[in-house]
Amino acid sequence: MKSTNYTKQIISDYCVLDTETTGLSAYYDEVIEIGILRIRDNKIVGRYSQLIQPKYEIDPFITSLTGITNEMVANMPSILDVKEEVLAFIGDDIIIGHNTSFDIRFLNEGFKELLDNRYMDTIQFARKLYPELKHYRLSDLTKYLGLYNNEHRAIADCIATKELYDDIKSTMGKKGLKIENLWVNSKYNGGKSIDIKSIAPTTVDIDEDNFFYGRHVVFTGKLEKMIRRDAMQIVVNLGGVLDKNVTKQTNYLILGNNDYNAILKGEKSSKQKKAERLKLKGQDIEVIDEFTFYDLLNN
Repeated sequence: MKSTNYTKQIISDYCVLDTETTGLSAYYDEVIEIGILRIRDNKIVGRYSQLIQPKYEIDPFITSLTGITNEMVANMPSILDVKEEVLAFIGDDIIIGHNTSFDIRFLNEGFKELLDNRYMDTIQFARKLYPELKHYRLSDLTKYLGLYNNEHRAIADCIATKELYDDIKSTMGKKGLKIENLWVNSKYNGGKSIDIKSIAPTTVDIDEDNFFYGRHVVFTGKLEKMIRRDAMQIVVNLGGVLDKNVTKQTNYLILGNNDYNAILKGEKSSKQKKAERLKLKGQDIEVIDEFTFYDLLNN
């Protein structure tokens, strides 16, 4: 996905996209459900919902999270089987989602083709408009704003995202805010809310819109392309918080590719098992692989 496709606009015609997947890595995991809403003049005028059959069995953790079982997808089409109808449904619309780059990255990989559509991310707007919140998961925002309750199913999450975008536009209107009022350059503020431990930041300017700003990050396993300390330095320079162990504060557990590969064989480290237990209890924590980490740095 080209970074130039990312945009920030106030619009009334667009498509909302959400996918359910077997993990957060488009390189190792698979799509198991696609949901899309077509919006015209701020109203839902079309829906697309489809379960997808993955190549590998769905892990019990993912079933616990989404409710999607291996039996439910057994006779469903593959991701390539639905490529043309999904692309036709979206057309040239701007795509809106929550952490949209993850959904688009999965479609790019599954379709073996890059989507050229511009896209927006409601999480970026939410961080600016609701700074009082600690977490910006879709479930946190829907609860806070009293919106449609998302259920970790694609269409339900699309509806929640559409309502969130409606609230964002309404809030901006009431406060007289425009796009340029939300995004301004930020400066590093002497380590405020940033636990740098033994790794000090080497930059003064920090973009608060970057994926890792203010997020607690744990690395585990050997990285293939980078020395772990160098990766940690990058996270600190982005305003992230380094943690040694997985705790209730942890937002991202980053696994070296060999460790992530082991998941496909049913092998999981103690850190990953703890992260999954915390996520099922409602904690804001995700497990990502090394390549996805690099993608997030480049977005």
